[in-house]
Amino acid sequence: MKLHVAALATALLVANVPSLVAQAGAFSDKDRSFLKEATEDNLGEIKMAELAVKTTKNPEIKAFAGKMIVDHKALIAGAKPVAVKAGVTPPTSTSAKAEAEYLKLKVLTGETFDKSYVKTMVSDHHDDATKVKTEHDTTQNADMKKLTVKAGSVIEGHTKMIDGIAAKMGIQ
Repeated sequence: MKLHVAALATALLVANVPSLVAQAGAFSDKDRSFLKEATEDNLGEIKMAELAVKTTKNPEIKAFAGKMIVDHKALIAGAKPVAVKAGVTPPTSTSAKAEAEYLKLKVLTGETFDKSYVKTMVSDHHDDATKVKTEHDTTQNADMKKLTVKAGSVIEGHTKMIDGIAAKMGIQ
């Protein structure tokens, strides 16, 4: 009798292991949306940073923008395998919001450009930090946890940098 109970328990466990593994590793719709939106945001940050490198005369802003290009390209590269695993085709263009921000910046020059770019980056990075933390805290997927830890660290560094530049420029 004990053997039959043990066999039955083992059979039930084995039958349920695939569904338990699938649940632990599954990507939620929220995870998929985050991957899409984060890639669009990264593409927007890169596009605006490339404009800043060409437009600004401020060496701190130019250095920040250069770092943005490198770091956000790396974030996209790091997210791509996770997106593929999640069944998400990574976007190749920015969000409508980022495109609108870019178009506003594109017509500016000099100190007006610098202030507007810095204000945009302060706002974007604080918003992105919140989005990444929320995703990290709510996702059940191990790949998403790792991705958000890396992204959070990069965004935290950018936020400190741009907040420092904003403070030097007297921007609140």
